[in-house]
Amino acid sequence: MQRGTVAKVVRSSALTQSNRGAAIAYEVTLNGANLIGAGAAASGVGVPAIGVAMCFSAYMLAAARQPNMAPKLLPYCIMGFALSEALALFTFMIALLELFVYG
Repeated sequence: MQRGTVAKVVRSSALTQSNRGAAIAYEVTLNGANLIGAGAAASGVGVPAIGVAMCFSAYMLAAARQPNMAPKLLPYCIMGFALSEALALFTFMIALLELFVYG
């Protein structure tokens, strides 16, 4: 049974007024926890930006020290950039899953 159906089943059954208030509070608590989880997952999107900056700064330093190695180091720099951005996309995807699938 999914989270949203629990609140619907409780809400649709014949309950006293006090139990209905508890069911609504339960649903609000689930929605609030869902938003907090999505916010925590989305906070990881900014971290890969540091990784991208470190990747390119290390490449520029290496290219400045040995210019003849720059073409050989560029694929490693691009790979580091791609992996850092993939991490950002994965954390963004988890945040969207928290909001729209498990909500």
